[in-house]
Amino acid sequence: MNEKVKEGLMLHRMIVKLGTANLCNQFGQLDQDIFNDFARQVVKLQNQGMEVIIVSSGAIRAGEERMKNLGINTVHLGKKELAGIGARHLLNRWGNAFGNFGKEVSQVWVTFGNWANEGERQSIKSSLLNYLKAVVVPVVNELDVVSDWEIIWMEKRISENDRLARMVALLVGVNAVLFLTDEGGIYEEDPKKNSQARLYEEISARAKPELIGISGTTSKVGTGGMLTKWKEASRLSKKGIRVAIAGREDDVILKFARGESVGTRIGTVTRFK
Repeated sequence: MNEKVKEGLMLHRMIVKLGTANLCNQFGQLDQDIFNDFARQVVKLQNQGMEVIIVSSGAIRAGEERMKNLGINTVHLGKKELAGIGARHLLNRWGNAFGNFGKEVSQVWVTFGNWANEGERQSIKSSLLNYLKAVVVPVVNELDVVSDWEIIWMEKRISENDRLARMVALLVGVNAVLFLTDEGGIYEEDPKKNSQARLYEEISARAKPELIGISGTTSKVGTGGMLTKWKEASRLSKKGIRVAIAGREDDVILKFARGESVGTRIGTVTRFK
């Protein structure tokens, strides 16, 4: 472990998975200031010796926004084509954000086929570890243009990037994974329908989702759904990896890295805040 790790940090290597909704403002538009703030937190952790991988959604939204700004009709473009257009713009957002702090990013676009091939999987692992050693931030996403899986699963309210975060975590041996969602954690009921719904501080990884109120409902700009995040988070927790599902609260990444309570932790007991 890097000897610079200090100031109460509990982790050495972590993944932050960001959904589209986390990167958008109140108008549902990708917001550079939000990217910048997430980058600020990651850079602070890097400066203390931590290694951070970002799994980022948002390519489809970036493609939609770009085409709208150009005034180009998208009637002939499906979600995977829009993702292809938006991929570079999403990476530019991250590049600009980290560039403000003198840091570099690298795109790591993968497909389901890569994971099925041992040689390609090990190649991805090698590249990710090399980027981390060089203090470059890997930005990982499913390559939608050549993979229909993510689009199909999106329509079924299943996020491939939630699954991807788990697979990358196990591949490179992270200590923790932070799933960020616009809901801020897991509630006993949908907080958009019941403002009095209680937030879980912790949920046992072995809890039955239907008994604790978890549904597959998606956000207005995201595609993943809480049920998918819960399933992937619980699988990671069972592997001994620290996991939480939280929202875009102030310094959420820094707080999580310090071991503070954010959103809902997936652990060994079930309790409310």
